[in-house]
Amino acid sequence: MNEKLEHNFVFDLINSTKPDDLNYIYRGEFNSDITNYILSLAEKNIIESKLQGRTKKRVFHIMVESIQNITRHQDFSDENLAQTAFFSIQKQGPIFYVTTGNIINNNEIPPLEAKLKKLNNLSPEELTKVYLEILNDGQISSKGGAGLGLIEIVRKSGNRLDYDFVQISDTKSFIYMHSFIDTSQDKEATPINTNKIYTFNYIKSLHQQIIKENILLIYSNIFEQNSLVRLISVLQSQKYNALAFKKRIISAMVELLQNIILHGRIKIDGKTFSPGIFYISKKQNIFYLNAVNYIRNEKIKTLKEKLETLNSLTDKEVEGLYNEHLFDFSGNHRNAGLGLIELRMKSKNTIDFKFFEHNNKFSLFYMRVKLIDNTQ
Repeated sequence: MNEKLEHNFVFDLINSTKPDDLNYIYRGEFNSDITNYILSLAEKNIIESKLQGRTKKRVFHIMVESIQNITRHQDFSDENLAQTAFFSIQKQGPIFYVTTGNIINNNEIPPLEAKLKKLNNLSPEELTKVYLEILNDGQISSKGGAGLGLIEIVRKSGNRLDYDFVQISDTKSFIYMHSFIDTSQDKEATPINTNKIYTFNYIKSLHQQIIKENILLIYSNIFEQNSLVRLISVLQSQKYNALAFKKRIISAMVELLQNIILHGRIKIDGKTFSPGIFYISKKQNIFYLNAVNYIRNEKIKTLKEKLETLNSLTDKEVEGLYNEHLFDFSGNHRNAGLGLIELRMKSKNTIDFKFFEHNNKFSLFYMRVKLIDNTQ
């Protein structure tokens, strides 16, 4: 019997994500390569939406300015603090939410807070005037922008920029910035009645859970080959102690994502999709690759038996099963699928899994693979 769906932010995300929606969160170091890959993941969702061209540009512009604000001001004087910098973009119906967070020095807070208060109180005309004045003045700070990025976020979104400072030491604080753009007024967009779950307080709470579980990346969307390639690109830009271990992580990640794409298909409004969540967490030298996707209830018993059998085997027996399965052209599917066998081989650990009730047709299938970095 399947377990009841526990209250967990991961399952909250997948339940709230519709076919045209997006949840993407990245936490860690921001450099030019990672920034480009982050933008490309979200850009595809924006490009394929039914928004007008001008509205698409506004949304993308806010994303770019938000990430550039992180890269300008992230502080690497303390590696642990720097790793908490994060970027998140959510799309729910016609509304896009963009939230960033990074470390700043406490002595920078008073002037920055004064600037933010002023921006939020300016009219659209006043914002444009201040923007042009800064451009004409030509005074750019050592970290670039002279506040132009913040002005542009407020101008392009048409809404105030929410912010909060959380002190984390005597000299450092964490700053949150949260903006949203409602595209439902766009003539070509279809207005959707939606509860605004991605409030500023929700995102801050979500970030605290991410820190607690040391999650580095979350991606919740419709999975396809293009999203797989872009997610791999983000991981390829990460710094690991050994190239061989990076290859193991990427290889296991491919198998997990392919499982979502190939076996997590469901029909929504007559169309077939593969919705799911992929996220990576880390504890010391152990990386956990997690995936959640839908599965038809009648397929659970067979899959559970395959996974239990696979987990009962030794590493040598798994390798033998892999070779046997690879050259089995008889159509006999009593053994675990080739992708699951490869996951077991590459991780060198058993596969954790659970099934959670969703409705009378589908359940949520949770799978976690553990990889140990022995090079540290």
